[in-house]
Amino acid sequence: MSIYCVDYGNTLCGIAVADENLKIALPKNTVKSDSLIDFLQSLNLGEKSVLVFGLPISLSGRYSHQTYLTVEAALNIKEQLGCQIYFVDERLTTTSLFNELKGDISFKKIKKTKDQNSSVLILNVFLENPHAAIELKEKPIYKVENDLLNYSNIMIFDVSISNIINKIDVKRLSIFTQDPWIFWFYYRQGLKSTSLISDLHNQYDLIISIKDNEKKIKSLFPLSKLMCL
Repeated sequence: MSIYCVDYGNTLCGIAVADENLKIALPKNTVKSDSLIDFLQSLNLGEKSVLVFGLPISLSGRYSHQTYLTVEAALNIKEQLGCQIYFVDERLTTTSLFNELKGDISFKKIKKTKDQNSSVLILNVFLENPHAAIELKEKPIYKVENDLLNYSNIMIFDVSISNIINKIDVKRLSIFTQDPWIFWFYYRQGLKSTSLISDLHNQYDLIISIKDNEKKIKSLFPLSKLMCL
């Protein structure tokens, strides 16, 4: 079975392909972003097919508007084609590409094929360590029933909550997640989140999360009150 990779851009997408057994990534094509789904449909991808996306992350490690656009595109593809989708951190792939080919190929030629070549680099990262990739999965969505008005400093830790805007002044809210789907869930509501622990305060009046995260939260924020959904 072939594994395909997309280096998603607002205008163009680079496509790479690799055989599941040989694990050698090769450039496949460059397609316009608005034609991406049509192109992928021509590959007859199904529920068992694997599609890898490069996930745009700033050099500081934070998600961005481009991250949102990429996750949005991946969700549309997953809904229509039903394939398994994984995200790979694409930081430095373009820089690595230029450094690798510098002196052998002209800058103009590298730039012309950079979308395809970047997708090859992203796919190679996945093939070398698939367990480091993040699978695109819709997460459970919770509601908070408690009155949160008495808390002045609240943090949501890696969980999606549908009614949080109605429960608290968002100026008093911090959101942490390293999951692309959860980031997308809040971003589409106009809520910013961070994927860096270093962006967070040392203590919160209340941290809202799920039971699975309890041990990690208590080790990071031992003095904060925890509400598990």
